This record gives sequence, structure tokens and C-alpha cells, in this order.
Amino acid sequence: MKIQPLQADDPQHVGRYRVLGELGAGGMGRVLLGVGADGRLVAIKQVHPHLLDEAEYRARFRREVAATTRVSGAFTAPVIDFDIDSGVPWLASVFVIGMPLDKAVSQYGPLPPSAVRRLAVGLAAALHAIHQAGLVHRDLKPANVLLADDGPRVIDFGIASMSENPGGLTETGSVLGSPAYMSPEQTLAQRLTSASDVFSLGSVLMAAATGSSPFEAASLAYTLFNIAHTQPDLEALPSELRDLIEPCLRKDPAARPTPAQILDYLGQPVQHELPWPEPVHHEIERQRTELAALAADPDATSVLPGVRRVRDRREQPHPTRRRSGRVGTAIAVAVVLAVAMAVTATAAWVRSGDTAPQPAARELTLPQVREADTCSWLKEALGASVPVDLAQNVPAEVSAWQLVPFSQWSCHSAVRLGDRQLIFSAGDIVHRSERTAVEVPAGSFAAGQPIVGDSDGYGCERSVRVSDSTTWGLTVSGGAESCDLLEHILLRVLAVEEVPRLADVAGSLASVDPCGLADPASLLPLIGPVPDIPSVASARSCEWQGSESVAITTSRSTDLDDAPVIELGDGRQLLAPTSTVDAICDRKYVFRQDGADSEVVNVRVHGGAGMNEQICATAESVARTAIDRLPRQPG
Repeated sequence: MKIQPLQADDPQHVGRYRVLGELGAGGMGRVLLGVGADGRLVAIKQVHPHLLDEAEYRARFRREVAATTRVSGAFTAPVIDFDIDSGVPWLASVFVIGMPLDKAVSQYGPLPPSAVRRLAVGLAAALHAIHQAGLVHRDLKPANVLLADDGPRVIDFGIASMSENPGGLTETGSVLGSPAYMSPEQTLAQRLTSASDVFSLGSVLMAAATGSSPFEAASLAYTLFNIAHTQPDLEALPSELRDLIEPCLRKDPAARPTPAQILDYLGQPVQHELPWPEPVHHEIERQRTELAALAADPDATSVLPGVRRVRDRREQPHPTRRRSGRVGTAIAVAVVLAVAMAVTATAAWVRSGDTAPQPAARELTLPQVREADTCSWLKEALGASVPVDLAQNVPAEVSAWQLVPFSQWSCHSAVRLGDRQLIFSAGDIVHRSERTAVEVPAGSFAAGQPIVGDSDGYGCERSVRVSDSTTWGLTVSGGAESCDLLEHILLRVLAVEEVPRLADVAGSLASVDPCGLADPASLLPLIGPVPDIPSVASARSCEWQGSESVAITTSRSTDLDDAPVIELGDGRQLLAPTSTVDAICDRKYVFRQDGADSEVVNVRVHGGAGMNEQICATAESVARTAIDRLPRQPG
């Protein structure tokens, strides 16, 4: 596949992204290569316009967006922006430069056993994350697996299904999935569970190791028959991979291993070794170099001659520029560039088409927001008062709000502003929700980022991610009629020159990075191998996905449970609250007390039903390690 120039009637901008060309197209839609104003590439999936009147296709695209936004993990590529209700619905995902597994095998031959094992670790971890989100992928195949330079990525959730209703049929009765990599349940249109993906995983690993699917035949009918009724021929499979792959290909879904069991079997991969054969890494590096050159050219959009260009209905006019002499070179690179890479992209959340020079965005980091005095920050940002026209049922004088510290080092108003208290928090995960018309201006923290939020009859929330490469940011919430005021507050907070610092931060849990309280090595004997990068990382929380999920959070609270105590020795204690859900176990450690407030480290382990004793033992072990890594209290 190559990057194709745009047609004359194609929009040159989709949402906030400038389109460079087309990566590919299929029966449901097409994927465009785009770029943000900071030069980062994006891949934008669109539904074909002629299908939009068919309820099945729009519903399927909406299902894909819902599926992908629920999944996180180091071996998947999350969606970072979308507009389902656009004239032409689209989504943009994190772009991972890599080579599709099917292309790698066809061009360079089967992978060696060590690479297949590394592939299996990544794919099993990805499936674990997908299944933890309550989804079944349903279309795991070599073309949907990308070999990146640090491991594989699972992409394309276009037919992912909610596991609580995972039938193999569409509304029109057609079977979904790629035939050679289907499970027996899919070929027979039976109810699908996560075990279906494990069968597909076995077929994908077999193809990676031998060069072909274990069930593919001369016709579709024979292929489906083989999957449902014949045993796979494993003669070509290297013997050291048989115990890994053969159990995945069992006809009985209940007899297949789970992704967590596969991870337990494989153990932790050797991280310092390159995961793939050298030719694959050379191809990835070649693509990276060519894509960097393409993205660096601000005029690199290529358009084929045509009668006229039709704008996307959401597109705004953009300033015209004289095209530089580099355009021809950039277009040439685009047209010949082989796209052996992810159809996903890291996006720049900036106004599309802004080509005038802008001041460099000021960086806001997690250490800054951890140590921030949020109430002082808010007071400095707002000054003595807010505009009267924004103060609906709210005193315009900020002093009347009685701003005081709140849980997790946030700040809230001691009095209600309208029908709710105002809360300002820094460093929490910001989930992509409805975008407002407001964008952070140049010269501020998070310049170019859109403000997003939700509102209902009870309250309003406004948030902003601090950059296109982060999932955390700043959030303010308040009464249902305060949305305009909250947007004003967020913009003022981001315009502050220097973030105020907590006075006692040196002896506080506030400065502690929760992701530093555990790591893959310490978690390996407890929950099996986990990715180097946690699946969730914010100022106050960090989460790892293995055979169970482990989350560590830090908080400041006046409300501690009256829970049983576990003595650790040396005067240290763990609180062991009783969970009402046997699949969840919490262990709490009080780091220090400051008056009525307690600074607390909480370890939560989430496993399967009926595993409470096991996961509580895991939580206690993780907590012991975390406590040993905390800064020592003076005296």
C-alpha cells in the first residue's frame, strides 16, 4: 500500500488536522494520513459517504469509537480524537510507525521462534487489556498486527463487540471477521467470548512462525470447514512453539488458555534485545526518516487535478500560502512511501490550518502539577474577581468562594457556587468527551488544546489535556449553569506564568510519583509480565495490567475507613478494608498525618471473581514494596 494523493474534491482538513494523502480504503471507509500543526502525524479513519444512510454502517463506526476509547494498554493504539456526528464521521488514533505482520512475513519470511514468543507476549497483553474493557476484538489477523520497534500493536476495532452481547452476526445476518483467522464459534455463528480471540491468536502466531494460516484452503467454504471441524497441521511449526500455540487452537472455547495464562507461561521478555529480525527494523527506520521529512514540510498536502474542492461541512476557511519548492519533493516522497505502519496517529490538538508562526507552547509537567498548590494557583489566576457577566448565581468576588484544599491536593470552594461546589484538580486523566468551541490561546500552558467537557442538569465539567501526547490535564467542575465560567477559569489558570508550589512539599506524599512505587520486575512474580509503560499514568495514580490489574494511588483525605490492621513491623501498618466485591482488594498505608488530614497510599488489585484471598495477598506484597520506596519521614 502507498500513500495516494487526494482527489480534487477531498477536504484538505479533517477536524483539526491537515490531510497529506490517503493511506488506504476498504469496504467501510478509508484512512487518511494527516498532520497537526506541530508536525506530528495522524491517521484518520472515515466512513464512506455513500454508506452513511445505512444504519448498520453508522452504528458500526459508532461501535468502533466506543470500543477503542475503552481500551488502554502498551500494545494497543488508543483513539485520541473523533467526531461521530460530523457530515463524514471520523476518528484519529495514535500513530505507531511499524510494519504489518502479514507484510513482514511475506517480504522477509517467517519470524524466528524468539520473535514469535515476543509477539505472543505483546498480543496476549493487548487481548488482556481488550477483554478487561469488556470487549471481544473479533478480527485479530496479521494485517491488524503492527510490528513496531518496541513490540507489536493490535489495531482496528471496527467489528469489536461488547462481551455481554458478542454474537457473531451483524444485524443483517452476515458473519464478521477475516475467514482464515476466525474461531470455530465465528464460522458457526455462535455466541462469542474472549476465547474466540485466543483461537485467532493461535492462528496469527502460526502464520508468523510458518508463513501461512493453519486452516486456509483453496475456497472460503473449505477454510470455514477446516476451522470448525479439522485439527490444524502443526508439522511445520518449530517444536519449541508447539506448547504455546496448540492449546490456543482447541475447538472447545473452554479448553483454551486465557491471555493471562499465556502471559504466565511466557514470562517476562528480554527487553534489551530487538524484538524483530534486522530487515524489519531497517524498514521501520526507513519509514520513520521519510515520514519525518514529509511531516516537516508545511505545504506537503498533495491534490490531484480536478474541477473543484468541496469542503467538509465542519471545515473553516484557511489562509492561503504560496507553495514552496519543496512541495514536489514532499509529494514524491508521499506517493512512493510504503505504508507498512499503523493506521493510527498522535495528534496535535491545534486549530487546523494555522500556519502563521506561534509562540512556543509552555510545558506543564507531571512533577509540576504534583507539587502544585492548587488553591494558590486558582487565586493567582483569577485575581480579586471574575467577570460579572459570567457569574451566574455565583459571587463575582473570588474571596467569597472560600477556596480550601480538597482530596488528592485539589482545591474546592467551601460554599456552593450555584448548585454545586467548585472543584479544581490538576494531573488527573482527562477522558475525551464533547469538545467546546474554546481553544487555549498561544503563550499559555497547553496552547492549541481544545477544552472538552460534559454538562447535565446537575453540573458542568470542563477539562483540557496539557499536550497532544498526554492523557492527563486540568479539570474544573461546578454547577449546571457555570459552564462559561469554568471555561474562563481554565483559561486563566493556564495563563499563569509560574505554577505555585506547596509550602511543605518536601515532606509530603504530594511529590511522590505513584509509578515509581512499582515496576515490571517487582510485579512479575505477582501478576506476570507487564509492559514497561503503565496502562494508566497520572499525577496521583498508576496502573499496570498483567494477569490482574494493579493500581497505586496517592491521596490526601480526612476520611479513613475504620478497617482491620495488618502489622508490618517497625511500627508500620496496613489498613485492610473489607471489599464488597470479591474481585477487588484494597490495602492502604498512611504515609503521614497533618492535622485532620491523612496522606495515604492505596494499592488496589482487580482480579477475577472468587479470587479475593489471592488478590489481597498480591495487594499486600505490592504495598510492602511501595512502602519501601517512599521517602523517609524526618525524625
